[in-house]
Amino acid sequence: MKRYSRNSNVITGRVKDELVMMDIGSESYFGLDAVATRIWDLLEEPKSAVDLCSILTEEYEVTAEECLKDVSELLEEMERMGIVVSDGE
Repeated sequence: MKRYSRNSNVITGRVKDELVMMDIGSESYFGLDAVATRIWDLLEEPKSAVDLCSILTEEYEVTAEECLKDVSELLEEMERMGIVVSDGE
């Protein structure tokens, strides 16, 4: 199962319950909403989408199936943008 972690080249700052970040390598800026910020916080240690959803379904009103779909899509987008990296499994 593919596990994701934060890209160490990304610097972050908090604005209320959201996160702004910059990829040092590409000098690209990004902003994350509250849920994506929570996912970023959870990625302090590498986790799979299933690992994340086991936590998120306890914290938010979302089904496991919907969570897995949404989180997987977000992680893939974050990986394309260089915000997170995966072990590729």
